[in-house]
Amino acid sequence: MKWLTGLILILVSSTGMAADGPSIEWAKLGEISLEGARKVILTQDELDPKGEAVLYGEADGGEAPVQEVEVSLDGGRGWQRAEGRERWEFSFRPFPDETYRLAIRVRNAAGDLSDYRRFGVIEVKFFPGTLSELLQGRLYDLALAYMGKDLEGYMALISRNYKNYPRGWHRLRKAIDTDFKFLNNIVLRFTVNQVLRTEELIMAEAHWKLTYGGLPEPKEGYAEIHFDPKDDLKILLQRKDLYFSQPPIGHDARVSVQLGGGVRPSFVFTVTDLDRVGAGRITVSVNITGGFPYNNPKFPLYENPPRSGRFTGSRPGAYTSGDRATMTYVDELTADGRRNVIRRASAVFP
Repeated sequence: MKWLTGLILILVSSTGMAADGPSIEWAKLGEISLEGARKVILTQDELDPKGEAVLYGEADGGEAPVQEVEVSLDGGRGWQRAEGRERWEFSFRPFPDETYRLAIRVRNAAGDLSDYRRFGVIEVKFFPGTLSELLQGRLYDLALAYMGKDLEGYMALISRNYKNYPRGWHRLRKAIDTDFKFLNNIVLRFTVNQVLRTEELIMAEAHWKLTYGGLPEPKEGYAEIHFDPKDDLKILLQRKDLYFSQPPIGHDARVSVQLGGGVRPSFVFTVTDLDRVGAGRITVSVNITGGFPYNNPKFPLYENPPRSGRFTGSRPGAYTSGDRATMTYVDELTADGRRNVIRRASAVFP
């Protein structure tokens, strides 16, 4: 058992030596704390009067005094010396078309060098505008993804640490996916009103206006949105007035099949559905039996006049007495909240 005791002592001693080596205690880039950071975006608000970004912090030399602190902007390939020792500072001028991979290491008087990967390699980009302008652009991207029903694009802007209602990233994804299934012709606009920055997050108050097919007038509200300054400004929280998970207002669709006039006989199919205002085009199932049979499960109807919710289409043919045309339409949302109600209409050629 003596050899086991000796092994334990050696392991404990080695662990203690590793813990006493040189290290970075903390670091900030402007007002952004870099502890645990992955992707950071600088704005003009973070630059000093000379247009430079200031990186600063504290270092510990372990069992020997700090000799120097070095900074790399390319992930550890090239190093530059910072000013100071235990308290150190480093400045550089960022450019908007560059991506910097920030790393920091410490050398003590005994020649021991810290592993820069322990503190992490941080991606840094520069946005040549104010923080409010940057957040306005980020919310513009969020609105584009929501209007385009781009679920993956929307969730790419959300932090995996998302909290509040609905609690968690996966529940939010489910809520947004439900919106995409039942809302059509979405128009969403954000306007950033106020911004507050802390070390750990950025808070913005944003006014939003939302419209979608079948909504008689726009919905509006003010949302408080938190962004993670350490992770590419991904959204951590949304609360107060929420633009998503809004209960849609449904309308009962009306369907009809009529005989068309003109030189050549035709069946005319019409759907009026205010939930699809602005869609431009919908599809129905059309089945014609008799002497001139026809079947099309995706027969197109076009909105006329535009943004009216009234969709029409026709099928001419050499019809004879007794030929029957039947149209089937799926009404996705009704006035009493029902989903996917089947509506049919028929006409018989005289």
